Amino acid sequence: MPIEKVLIVDDELLVRTFLKETLTRKGLDVTVAENGKTAVSLAKDNAFDMVFTDMKMPDITGLDVLKKIKEVSPGTVVVVITAFGSIDNAVEAMRLGAFNYLIKPFSPDTIEAVVEKAKEHAALLEENKYLRQEVSGEGNSSKALVAHSTIMCQVVQDVERIATSSANVMITGESGTGKEVIAHTIHFHSPRANKPFIRVNCAAIPEALLESEFFGHEKGAFTGAVSKRCGRFELAHEGTLLLDEITEVPIGLQAKLLRAIQEQEFERVGGSKPVKVNVRVIATSNRNLQEAVKEKVLREDLYYRLNVVPIHLPPLRERAEDIIPLAQHFLERLCNDNHKKAKKLAESAKNKLKSYRWPGNVRELANIIERAVVMDRADEIAAEDLHIEALQTVDSKELNASNELPSGITLQELEKRYIIETLQAQHNNRTQAAKNLGISVRTLRNKMNTYNLT
Repeated sequence: MPIEKVLIVDDELLVRTFLKETLTRKGLDVTVAENGKTAVSLAKDNAFDMVFTDMKMPDITGLDVLKKIKEVSPGTVVVVITAFGSIDNAVEAMRLGAFNYLIKPFSPDTIEAVVEKAKEHAALLEENKYLRQEVSGEGNSSKALVAHSTIMCQVVQDVERIATSSANVMITGESGTGKEVIAHTIHFHSPRANKPFIRVNCAAIPEALLESEFFGHEKGAFTGAVSKRCGRFELAHEGTLLLDEITEVPIGLQAKLLRAIQEQEFERVGGSKPVKVNVRVIATSNRNLQEAVKEKVLREDLYYRLNVVPIHLPPLRERAEDIIPLAQHFLERLCNDNHKKAKKLAESAKNKLKSYRWPGNVRELANIIERAVVMDRADEIAAEDLHIEALQTVDSKELNASNELPSGITLQELEKRYIIETLQAQHNNRTQAAKNLGISVRTLRNKMNTYNLT
């Protein structure tokens, strides 16, 4: 649900005008109301994405406006406006479902910051709605968790047991094996299903910003912090927080992360007041975690705190029985998503899929099926429609008759060749190469520097 239509409720003309001009400059469709009763009437006849309401008005209070709007449209983002001496009213409004509050007087920067946070919040709600449909099989989607092999059926059984608990979960497996799908499944089949599911890609956020991303910051905590910002732990309150690629968190920040997970309490950057949360944590990694602990990449105490319930996802090449069912699942879903007629896989296509090693695992399979759906006009997908680029770890001429590696080759040289050839196969796309290698883009960049690869 994007933020497009906004309602402003305030009995002061100056405040209404100031808010309207600021929000209109942001490209929003703005409606104003002089009192609470008019606002409630407008909300009944119009769908507003966001509402700004003053707490004190001559007819009804901002709390009454908040309650009435939430009855009509629970998904509407409501921001309350209060004076400095009436913070308690704003706190009560937050308890009743308000998204945020503004303290008079406020600047255009503060208003814009609140709108941006509201857009992020709305995007998360929309993503959670989509993920819930994917996992539960609602609407036109098939169930996202496809398991026919014995090993994956066992994983599904484990997930069903884990979902009802509140224990922290560590999901490991190569890149593209479906760790995030498992995390979604655990959340949306848990008692927290109707609460937030918040994901943090620890490898994609610069180190300098990661602490603020986790814990939020207070206004003025650093240059550019023009207003208070809630971190991912706060956004995930009463829900689930997914820490994707946990080993990419800097070792110096892991102690604070451990305390937040263990105590369910933290301070925002630049703040001193503890913030209490109730969050279930699911972490993922494509690394060998015992090795990460030995190499001091992952704190041992954090590892044990997260690894309460471990789940390991095998690579697709080790569960060949799932390849065709997964391909057919993606084919059905992607035809629907791309408004294409239903297609089927020819036997030649199935044989080609089964004979491939899938270094990119389930993600690579989905991408190949999507390309075939988009590019092919026939009702049946044949082998030649599947554009599979086989990756070579070592030149075939260097393999001897028993398929062993050539004598004398070092692990470093083998790794270097594998990186080079993976990059070549992905046309020097580092993001895709990192996924196929099962490492983060940051780790790939470091290895390229080590081997002087440009």
